Amino acid sequence: MEANKKSVALPVCPAQHASFLSYIVFGWVLPIFYKGSKKELGPEDLYQPLTAHKSSNLGNDLCRAWEDEVANKRAKGKEPSLLHAGFRVFGWNIVSLGLILLVLELAFKVTQPIFLGALVAYYSKQNGDINEAYLYAAAVVLCSAISVLFMHSYMLSQLHLGMKLRVAACSMIYRKSLRLSKTALGDTTAGQVVNLLSNDVGRLDLAVLFVHYLWIGPLETIVVTYLMYREIGISAVFGVIFLLMFIPLQAYLGKKTSVLRLQTALRTDERVRLMNEIIQGIQVIKMYTWEKPFAKLVALARKKEIKVIRYVSYIRGTLLSFIMFTTRVSIFISLIAYALLGNFVTAEKAFTITAYYNILRATMTIFFPQGIAQFAEAIVSVGRIQKFMSYEEVEAAIGVTMADPEKDEDDSSLDSSSSEDPKAKDQAAKMIKHSESDGLNENGAAPKEHLSEAGVIVDSATARWDPKASEYTLEGVNLHVQPGTLVAVIGPVGAGKSSLIHAILGELPLEGGSIKVNGEVSYASQEPWLFSATIRQNILFGLPMDKDRYKKVVKTCALERDFQLFSNGDKTIVGERGVSLSGGQKARISLARAVYRRAEVYLLDDPLSAVDSHVGRHLFDHCMRDFLRGKIVILVTHQLQYLQNADQIVILKHGKVEAVGSYDSLRETGLDFAQLLAAPSGKEDDDSTDTDSFKRSGSLYKRQSSESSMDSAINEGDSSAPIAPEEKRQEGSIGYGVYKAYFKASGGYVEESRISTVSDDGSATDPTTLDNGNVTDALALASNSTNSISSAFEGLLNSIRQFTGADDDERLTDIYIFSALTVATVVITLSRSMFFFQAAMRASRKLHDAMFNGVTRASMYFFNTNPSGRILNRFSKDMGQIDEYLPSVTVDVIQIFLSLLGIVIVVAIVNPYNLIPTLGSGQAIFLEFLQKFLQLFFQ
Repeated sequence: MEANKKSVALPVCPAQHASFLSYIVFGWVLPIFYKGSKKELGPEDLYQPLTAHKSSNLGNDLCRAWEDEVANKRAKGKEPSLLHAGFRVFGWNIVSLGLILLVLELAFKVTQPIFLGALVAYYSKQNGDINEAYLYAAAVVLCSAISVLFMHSYMLSQLHLGMKLRVAACSMIYRKSLRLSKTALGDTTAGQVVNLLSNDVGRLDLAVLFVHYLWIGPLETIVVTYLMYREIGISAVFGVIFLLMFIPLQAYLGKKTSVLRLQTALRTDERVRLMNEIIQGIQVIKMYTWEKPFAKLVALARKKEIKVIRYVSYIRGTLLSFIMFTTRVSIFISLIAYALLGNFVTAEKAFTITAYYNILRATMTIFFPQGIAQFAEAIVSVGRIQKFMSYEEVEAAIGVTMADPEKDEDDSSLDSSSSEDPKAKDQAAKMIKHSESDGLNENGAAPKEHLSEAGVIVDSATARWDPKASEYTLEGVNLHVQPGTLVAVIGPVGAGKSSLIHAILGELPLEGGSIKVNGEVSYASQEPWLFSATIRQNILFGLPMDKDRYKKVVKTCALERDFQLFSNGDKTIVGERGVSLSGGQKARISLARAVYRRAEVYLLDDPLSAVDSHVGRHLFDHCMRDFLRGKIVILVTHQLQYLQNADQIVILKHGKVEAVGSYDSLRETGLDFAQLLAAPSGKEDDDSTDTDSFKRSGSLYKRQSSESSMDSAINEGDSSAPIAPEEKRQEGSIGYGVYKAYFKASGGYVEESRISTVSDDGSATDPTTLDNGNVTDALALASNSTNSISSAFEGLLNSIRQFTGADDDERLTDIYIFSALTVATVVITLSRSMFFFQAAMRASRKLHDAMFNGVTRASMYFFNTNPSGRILNRFSKDMGQIDEYLPSVTVDVIQIFLSLLGIVIVVAIVNPYNLIPTLGSGQAIFLEFLQKFLQLFFQ
């Protein structure tokens, strides 16, 4: 939060004004690719987000739709649905993209095999018209080109839509977390919110990518089955039936996955919650050497989580295996049935049927099951988000009015009311007007009148934190504070002093009465709150740097000596929640933050209790009486020796105002205040942890610090400010050690050899079958699956070609061999998936244990310089990537490598001279482009 750092104006994204052709061929990304190849990209090279992608706009739209949904459904006595609210915002985008996909699938993909079959028929007959062959070849290329161009643009639009859903959901969750009531906060953990923001919203991206195949898939299956029936008759139906038989099983496994996904989310929430508590209390854990007991607790939570993840992985492995062999077995059934029925399988029939089954393979065995699984998991995630959005919120403080003193009083008061209900605003205005009277009331409150500049009016305020509680936290509180008044609020513990501050802030909803605050408010909480950054950043808190005011605030808040003792002055990193500072230092920094902010009303909740008497006297005299002179200062305190210098004193007891008045007038009343004054006020609780400079050097603040010492303590400039160490951005390629560590954790060479043995089945698994794999590459490969025939089908075609012109014995022998190979493919595929995901779970478990041991054995310097959120993110999102994403990507890499290797071998067998362009210039160009892309991707 470097407030005074000059912001860099980011360039406008070229996609904002890209032409249709540039958008289709992705020409608008070339400038950033070129820049990335010449230099290392930095934050200044990023583009501005598109107008439609801004979080503020998306969050506002979804929040507004959710509020309307809640209001409409509750009026009808029904439960609101987050799905309905989301569809109301993004429904048109979803429907329009679905229609585009329908045209691409039925108009181009389905027609391509027709032209391919006609082209193969020309070469088979050897006597066709060459012009027709050119037309068929051009049609095949045109269908392929259109499919490639428009499909990738469609995928980009789908990714953008998924991103918009994710950003809108994150914005809505963040806003909701700021409005949770005390009761809801007790039912919610930080780990749960982190999991919602990191894992659950990510399910929306994948669900959007595959959801349209839930209705396009069955429609396309009907069309393709009809076209295959025209080619090979009833034999096509046999293969399609076998293919469709696995869909109910895939649907069942997808539903089972969603149930296990919910269990996984709950187990992950529990583990992340436990890790959050460990990180927050790591200082105590290390002090008492409790690392091993807590390690056992984490190991138990992790064991329960891994148990469910293992089941999910096995199901995904089974689905992956289905995708690999169902299409091949279907082709086998159709062509073998066609041959056994006495027909001859020609090249035209074989290529055409194979191309049609490739379409069904991409649609029905990849995208359709993925759509079922991802949609089911998205429903679970949406349900979790909806449950979070249904938590109780802090009610709008009816009657609490924040007004701008520069505006007309009546208008500004009503416009800035915290209640959005017009009736509530009118009620608040009536309360204020009705409270106008002269003289003191029975509690000694000053007369209530409209404030000319700034002021605070509390009129019969009644409130309680728990609506079910029988006693009120505040009951009939009346208070009138004029501008320039220093008000001291005192009373025993539990009297309602802090609650009064929260009521003025609007955090404590009123059940009766009204509160009007005319002017901007600045607040210092009872418990100092600091974030992991420099002291200067904590004081500025996003405001621009005013050097003169900053120096005065530092001086009045008794921070000069501390800055001189710190090695980096005010640019010293305070650590997570200020763990590197004493209690008094944290209290004074928190006070300095509130004082630095320009406001008309300052609410200070007991800032003097954490400092010793010398520092307290300095803060009261120089800060609250001198620096804030002319402002309203409402000070909650237990230090009675300062009361005689207060302009107004408020005594609270059991949530009621016992007395209000000046120091002298209250001494004469004979109320409990006289007894409080008689109590020994000199015995103040010194903060034993506050090693302030006053204890070291006596009355240091009786003399003025020199300007030179102040200038040396407050460092000049901003660029050299030490901040919390940023995460290192890796450049270049990933080191061999990373692969070795994962490989070793999975079981080493023995396990890898077993996986490689069963993986080398000569097949190419489409990456889109993977749950959380590289979705863009996956969809790209799947969309082009109709344009190529895998080397795995070469053996099938060669065997079928032997059916023509061969005797019956040879044909039966070939059928037996081909059948055995097909069965072996099924067995090997299932075994490979089980072995691999078992090794992946072993690696995931070992890596988590190693990371936990490394964190618990780290020194306190590590925790002081790294925010807890960063550490917690390693155990939530990053660990989730290792559990679910990395195994899928690894399978992807292995399959693509083996597929490419098989293709190269087949090409070498057919025509060795084809290896020259394949391994020569073509490979060089591809590797060069891939290297540039990966370099830019990592940046």
